[in-house]
Amino acid sequence: MAKKKSNEKPGFGKLLDAWVAPDDAGDPVGCVATSFTFSPVFFEEECLARFLQLESDPTEDGPVYLVEREEKLAQLTCSAALVDQHHCRGGRSLRWDLISARLPQGLQHAKVSLLYWSNLCRLMIGSANLTEDGYRRNLEVFGVVDFRSGGEAPVSCLLETVAFLRRLAESGVVGDVVAPPIQRWNALLDRVVSDCSTWGVTDQELKRSGLQLQPVFSGNGYRNIF
Repeated sequence: MAKKKSNEKPGFGKLLDAWVAPDDAGDPVGCVATSFTFSPVFFEEECLARFLQLESDPTEDGPVYLVEREEKLAQLTCSAALVDQHHCRGGRSLRWDLISARLPQGLQHAKVSLLYWSNLCRLMIGSANLTEDGYRRNLEVFGVVDFRSGGEAPVSCLLETVAFLRRLAESGVVGDVVAPPIQRWNALLDRVVSDCSTWGVTDQELKRSGLQLQPVFSGNGYRNIF
């Protein structure tokens, strides 16, 4: 996460700062995020711009911003947002995907973001939708866990979240044909599993440390959380 300012209260922060790569994170590889309501402009100009470390500004630099954005997005394995089917609309770049979640029962209400740079994989789970209100106006709750080589975060937390994200994307498959956006989504998740499955500690090592950290998912084939 971006360096904490000295005047920030402990336990408080700006969620957009979590989309900014630490100095040692390396080059962006790909990112996937889920939301209930959604703003394509906010996702592209605020979230993706930070993840990609864009130097130009969409309001001031115009064509320069468009060129830089397209060039950096083209280098990613995947950049995508998976949104409940009732809110999956709006303009977007052809370089990032908007995937509709069609759950057989209920709504897609999870807010999970997975950001992967070459030296760091960041997992964010919280209550904020990918909108201006969710990130800038509302008081929301979120947690951020970083996975890196030699790190101390529990690998099982990352792998269970990857499985959840994969299952959510399956809800967007119609018939027997897997659309290219979902193929790209799964390709990034495959790469995270391949590259990052040793970036952290096992559950046994975690127990010895006295720290407990575990994701809990519900719906879409999972047990009732209650």
